[in-house]
Amino acid sequence: MTTEDELSDGGRAPVHPALVFETHSEYEVATAPRTITDHLFHYTSTAAAVTGILATGTLRLSPYKSTNDLWESQPHYPTLSSHHDQRDLDAGFPLWDEIDRQLRLHTKVGCLTQDVALPPSVFNPDALRGWAHLSLWAHYGGGHTGVCLRFDRDKLVESFLEHAGPAAFAFHGPVRYLSSQDAPPTRGIDVGQVAEFGADAVALAYAEANKDSLFFRKHIDWDSEAEYRLILLNQSTEFDYVDIRPALTGVVLGSAFPQERVQDLLEALKPYPGVTVEYLQFLNRRLHCFSFEGFVPQSRSLPAQAWPAPRRKGSLAERLLALRTAETAADARRQAAEALAQEPQARLEEGAARLVSQLGRWPGTEVESYSRTTAVPEHLRTRSPGVPGETIHYERGFLCVVENLPRQSHTLTASAALQVLDGEQLRLHGVVDTEHWLPDGHKREEHWRSELEIDASDARAAVAALLEDLTVAAQRARTPFDDARGLSPVQPEEAPRRHDQDKL
Repeated sequence: MTTEDELSDGGRAPVHPALVFETHSEYEVATAPRTITDHLFHYTSTAAAVTGILATGTLRLSPYKSTNDLWESQPHYPTLSSHHDQRDLDAGFPLWDEIDRQLRLHTKVGCLTQDVALPPSVFNPDALRGWAHLSLWAHYGGGHTGVCLRFDRDKLVESFLEHAGPAAFAFHGPVRYLSSQDAPPTRGIDVGQVAEFGADAVALAYAEANKDSLFFRKHIDWDSEAEYRLILLNQSTEFDYVDIRPALTGVVLGSAFPQERVQDLLEALKPYPGVTVEYLQFLNRRLHCFSFEGFVPQSRSLPAQAWPAPRRKGSLAERLLALRTAETAADARRQAAEALAQEPQARLEEGAARLVSQLGRWPGTEVESYSRTTAVPEHLRTRSPGVPGETIHYERGFLCVVENLPRQSHTLTASAALQVLDGEQLRLHGVVDTEHWLPDGHKREEHWRSELEIDASDARAAVAALLEDLTVAAQRARTPFDDARGLSPVQPEEAPRRHDQDKL
C-alpha cells in the first residue's frame, strides 16, 4: 500500500506521485531478475530485409573498420618488444599501421542484440526485450519503418561456425561495456616474430590471443545496444555471409512500418513458413508488441478542428496566472486538510489491516490491500483546482481485494475512504461488491454502500462505526461470494461489537 510517507520528502514538500512511480519503475527494472533468452535480434531497413537478407537467406558480416565506435574504427597501439639483438629492426608507427591494416583487412563482424526478459510482475516486463530498443530502431531500423529479425541464437551460431571453416578464426559472444577510456589490456607484439613469421601471421595470432579485449569490449555509451557479436577472421578481404534459414524464427515490424510494404514482406517470407510476424505500437513512451494479422495500424492524424475556446475569459497570460493561483490555493488547502485527516486516516489504515487479517481466513482465496479511493462514487470524487463543482480538499482510502483461486474467476472487494470538505467537514464512504469474471464481460454486484458527512470532531467514533459496518457487510457478502464460486454456504462471522452497543 502506498502511504503518504512515500509521497513526501522527509517532511518537506510532497513529491508528485508521477515522480514516485517513475522512481519505482526505474528501480524495478534495475533490480529485477533478468533472464537472457535464447533469441537474438537484428535491426534493419525494410528494403535490406526484403531484397537482401530474406531474399538471399543470409546475414552479411561487415568489415570491422565500418563500425561506428572510435574504439574500433580507429587504430590502437599495442606494446612493441624485441630481444636485445633485434633492436636494429625498424619498428614503431610503420609496424603499428601494418598490424592494424591486417586486422581490419581480414576481420568481419555481425552485430545482433540480446533479448532480456523481466518477470511478469514488473510493470513493464518488455523494457529490455531485444525488439524494444528505441535508439536501434532509429539508427538501424529505418527510423522505425524497418523490421527487427529474430533468430534462434544457438542455431545462428551453429550456422556461423559451419560457414567459418577450419582455416578461419570464428568468435562469438556478448559485448562488455566499459567506462574507462584506456588502451585495451592486450599482450604485446614481438618485433622479432614479425620479422620471422610476417606481420600478417602475427596480426592474426595477436587477434586470436586478445579477442575479448579487441572485439568484445565497447565504450559504455553503446551499452543500450546489448550487443552480441559474430567475429570472423579469414584470408578473404570481401564481405562474408551467414546462412540464416535454419535460425530465423520471427520478424517484428517497426511502429511506423508502412502498410504498402506489407505485401512485399509477406512475399519475402514465403520460404520461411515457420516464422511468426509481430508489429509494434508506440504509446506513452512504451513499445507494445502484438501479433500481426495482415494490417498495420497507422498513427492517428491530428484533428483539423480546433479545440473549443475555454470557459474562462481573458488572455493566455491571465488564464495561466489564474490556473497557477488556483493550484497554489488548492495545495495550501490540501496541506491543511491532510493535517485534519491525519488521525482518521490512520484509523482507516489500521482498519484495513484488521480487515485483511479477517478476510484472509477464508479458504481458497488470496487477499491484498491497496491505497485506493474506490469507495468514493465517481460523481463525488475530487476535481482538479479551478474546475467548477464541489471542492474536495483531500481524499484517501483503501481497497481490500479477495481473489478466488484460481485468480480472475471471482472477486470480492471491501473499500472505505474519507474526504475533507469545506468547513472542517468529513465525508466517509464504504462499499462491498463482488465480481464474476466472464468471457463476454464481467458481472459486478454491489452488496452494501454507506455515505456519511460528519464534523471532524466526530471522526473517531464515525470511522470506527464505518469499519465495523464494512466488516459486517463483507461477512454477509461472503455467502453469495462462496455460492458463486461453488463452496458450501457459511454463517457470517460475528463482527466486533460497537462501543455504543456496550453502553446499552
